[in-house]
Amino acid sequence: MIDSHCHIQFNAYKNDADEVIKKCREHGVVMNCVGSQMDTSIRAVEYAEKYEDIYATVGLHPVHLFLTEVNEEEAKFTSREEKFDYETYKKLASHPKVIGIGECGLELFHLPKDANKEEILSKQKEGFLLQYKLSQELDLPLVIHVRDAHTEMLDLLRSLVIPVPCPVAALCEGGKTGIQNDTKSLKGVVHCYTGDWQNARQYLDLGLYLGFTGVITFPAKKTNPKPQNELMEVVKKCPFDKILIETDAPYLAPQSYRGQRCEPWMVVEVAKKIAEARGLGLEEVVKVTEQNTRKLFSKIK
Repeated sequence: MIDSHCHIQFNAYKNDADEVIKKCREHGVVMNCVGSQMDTSIRAVEYAEKYEDIYATVGLHPVHLFLTEVNEEEAKFTSREEKFDYETYKKLASHPKVIGIGECGLELFHLPKDANKEEILSKQKEGFLLQYKLSQELDLPLVIHVRDAHTEMLDLLRSLVIPVPCPVAALCEGGKTGIQNDTKSLKGVVHCYTGDWQNARQYLDLGLYLGFTGVITFPAKKTNPKPQNELMEVVKKCPFDKILIETDAPYLAPQSYRGQRCEPWMVVEVAKKIAEARGLGLEEVVKVTEQNTRKLFSKIK
């Protein structure tokens, strides 16, 4: 199995990372260790160098573009304000075991106090576009973070899609050479997807993969079952060849381990839920999601 998105280099594992990695190895789990800022990106590369079954993704999370309080169930911290240093990240991303750029994207859930939404978005878009540029230059896929910002992210992504020249008149609308209606797809994954099918279909139409975490194992809330029911609709409808499994460890432990620190070997619970939802065997889900992950992150050996 491949955990396509985890943070084994985070401080949550500072006292026992080696033991957790050993347990992941015993479960046959390969990890994509994803950075969220410069120091965690550097540590991701260090872990990739040290461990054969760990790869790294480097980038700047939108929450770290501003000084703000982050209060999650698993962690509470003050994010630091960091600017995306293109050349430094480029040097880091040139490492042979760096397989992606990110996580980067748009974040409107955690905002600084008295923040101006448009100013926040403008800065986040700037940071995302720089990382998109780097991903294009190095031919690496993007790991995209979206929280409370699907409309804004989809608009931004669509602005990046480049029309493909159509050199053969017979293939073009109206029988004329020029610009084809078809568009160039994006290369990347929307990590920890928790939205509805309407948004999911638009990401898929752009050529992106969807990454599912332990969130899909959570029971629907009795007071508001709609979000979870909509998410499970996506799990069932998403093309099988566009699904990745991930943990986002140390966050979002699957329901069987709720209340505990999430660890990458728990990714099997995500695969089990997908198998259950789609009426498939666990082995098939593990096999196909591994193939999907290797196809997107082509530098995984």
